[in-house]
Amino acid sequence: MLKVRPGQGPELADAVEMLLVKHDGNIYQRSGYLARTATSRAETVHWMKRPAGNTIIVPLDPDHAMDRIGRLVGFIKFSERKNDWVPCNAPRSLASTLLSRSGLWNFPPLVAVITAPTLRPDGSILDRPGYDAATGLLFVESEPFPPIPERPDRKQGRAALDVLLAEVLDGFSFSGPHDQAAALSAILTAMVRPSLRTAPMHTFSAPTKGSGKSLLADCVALIATGRAATVMTFTSDPDEQRKRVLTVLLNGDQVLCLDNLEGALSGDALCTALTSDQYSDRLLGTQRQGTAPTCVTWLATGNNLTVAGDMTRRVVACTIDPRCERPEEREFPRNLSEWIPQNRPALAVAALTALRSFVVAGKPPQSLRPFGSFEEWSNLVRSALVWLGEDDPLLTRAGIEDADPVKRKLRDLLLAWYDTFKTAPATAHELILRANETYRNDEGKEIFTAPDLRDVLTTHFCDRSGNLSGKHIGDFLSKYQKRMECGACFDSPGFYGARKQWQLVISDESVLESSLRNFLKPSQEPSQPSQPSKF
Repeated sequence: MLKVRPGQGPELADAVEMLLVKHDGNIYQRSGYLARTATSRAETVHWMKRPAGNTIIVPLDPDHAMDRIGRLVGFIKFSERKNDWVPCNAPRSLASTLLSRSGLWNFPPLVAVITAPTLRPDGSILDRPGYDAATGLLFVESEPFPPIPERPDRKQGRAALDVLLAEVLDGFSFSGPHDQAAALSAILTAMVRPSLRTAPMHTFSAPTKGSGKSLLADCVALIATGRAATVMTFTSDPDEQRKRVLTVLLNGDQVLCLDNLEGALSGDALCTALTSDQYSDRLLGTQRQGTAPTCVTWLATGNNLTVAGDMTRRVVACTIDPRCERPEEREFPRNLSEWIPQNRPALAVAALTALRSFVVAGKPPQSLRPFGSFEEWSNLVRSALVWLGEDDPLLTRAGIEDADPVKRKLRDLLLAWYDTFKTAPATAHELILRANETYRNDEGKEIFTAPDLRDVLTTHFCDRSGNLSGKHIGDFLSKYQKRMECGACFDSPGFYGARKQWQLVISDESVLESSLRNFLKPSQEPSQPSQPSKF
């Protein structure tokens, strides 16, 4: 029993917190707020679908805090009338006092909830259910797992990968060996994601529906969590994307899938969530900032999925090519949606055995190109796959970058600009004037002087009325200033009057000239540089 005395609110809150820490076992601090875990029911909102049974993280609100306090702690206060201590309710201010002590709590910090064994950041095995103080991970075990070999060798690691290939991935028709490696990468990443500071998104693409993209995404989630992935509808609206990303990160979902994308995959919020270990934004309906760890495995699926802009360097792409007209009629060796949950413990241990064998060997360097922002992932998951005889999963990125609409847009503008002005400074307005210039041929027909430039600008830089927009050009150049493409980049030497000037800075003229020859129509020769007019 705790005694409620006037003027001793802080001391009472201290005593309640100590009892909650010692006896409650389901209150944690997480990125500046108190939280608890809960088992989700099947949930569908207009932008998210979460399967039943997921262990999610829920912010602790005042009402629930009072409920927990009332169930655990008894309170008494002194009654003048009875001249004795009598039972009473917990003071309402207790909850708000406890919740307001961000940075001063003694509750254990919670990074993420996992539902399978994993490897800690140092490569050691975490297979004991409960809270792991070394990592801040809470292992909620729903079924027993076989022991993970403490010191597996390379042969055992390779055999573990072969189990995943034969039992899970056998029915998928991958475009090439590097796509198979990308699928394995997704499985291994999901098993150790909370121990990695950052990890790239894995995308599954196919030329037609019914090829198995969503099934493959669910296979990744089923092995790691025992349930299908939480599905989040993709939106290109920046504000809405920020809200959705923060919401799912606060809930602590282990695997998130952007399913059946139709537009290009991009967005500043997603980019930030993939390359930072914490994500912050304004909480929905409040003026307060919310922060959450980003240790979730991101997946995306789509037919001929396109990745745009900065997102291209944040994905590992896997292409499924069924090589048949009706892929939905193919038969897999087994019903994976039912078979994986029944055999999940062995599959999870196989994935961890493959990674553990690489760790035990001392993580031998694999002479791979650096992968900025994802060094830990590259040094563990990617390198382990290559060491065990698989292709580099990042070999698929070349195709992603070539198909990037932002890359094509920048390349087209850069080459058209170079063909027009070479390295002379000019404004976006002058570029439009040049694109609108015409002459009459021998037949009296009006012809555009720079047809390639005109094509580029009308394709990429028209406003809603269909007119060429200098603002669109200027905004695009400002966003991608100094980004290298085709051996050159745009930079600004300053202003001419009120208009900002731009010019090309060349780092490799041979690459630029070769790109220009490929860009121009076969019958054309590079034009002589046009001298920008001055206004």
